[in-house]
Amino acid sequence: MKKVLVFRHVPHESLGTLEPFLNSLKIAVEYCDLFRHSSVPKDPKLYSLIISMGGPMNADETDRFPFLASERLLIKQAIDLNQSVIGICLGSQIIARALGAKVYRGPQKEIGWHSINVTQAGSKDPVFGMISEKKLVVFHWHGDTFELPKGAVHLASSDLYPNQAFRFHQNVYALQFHVEITAEIILEWINQNKNELAETKPAVTKEMLIQDTSKYMGKLSEITDKIYPALFSNLIGSEVYAS
Repeated sequence: MKKVLVFRHVPHESLGTLEPFLNSLKIAVEYCDLFRHSSVPKDPKLYSLIISMGGPMNADETDRFPFLASERLLIKQAIDLNQSVIGICLGSQIIARALGAKVYRGPQKEIGWHSINVTQAGSKDPVFGMISEKKLVVFHWHGDTFELPKGAVHLASSDLYPNQAFRFHQNVYALQFHVEITAEIILEWINQNKNELAETKPAVTKEMLIQDTSKYMGKLSEITDKIYPALFSNLIGSEVYAS
């Protein structure tokens, strides 16, 4: 059976809609809950795929969060072994650092439902190319960003953050935004991080996030219905679809 390793940095950053999709493919999920001081595995070859989730910390805060260094090392080893990796939000920044790129504070926090623009290269990508629209509304909650690693393919941008997504080789995807989000997760994030809403310009409110979630969640589901099969076929292999 194929096995996915999932790094979680805080309790409220879950796989969201990725979890039932992986379950439907009968892919085993092994969580490494770094906030519970779980040990980072030593051998990336034990897994078909590594997923690094989000978190409020900066990717370079290794003194405060030593597990970030261990996680980055394992991801670098996996990439060097040509294994598949996905990074979401903080996870995308960890991938960028593992590939030698700089991670830094963005111009302001980007929180809520905002547009991203699929690049020309993104429109030809095996995953992003499955989406006919070139402008997508997706959910964001981040204040850091990354430089594009050398050799990476730039897939998407936004007005505030030029580097929203990239692919490295054929089997490493880094997404600054959250395709896995659910309405329940958004409410949990609001409760956990409501002080961050005032740091946006103009300030985002809880009511705005809830209203926009009702407006855009259905469209996001249509997007993930297209990209999830392409993503996991590309990263793990089409044989996962055999019943």
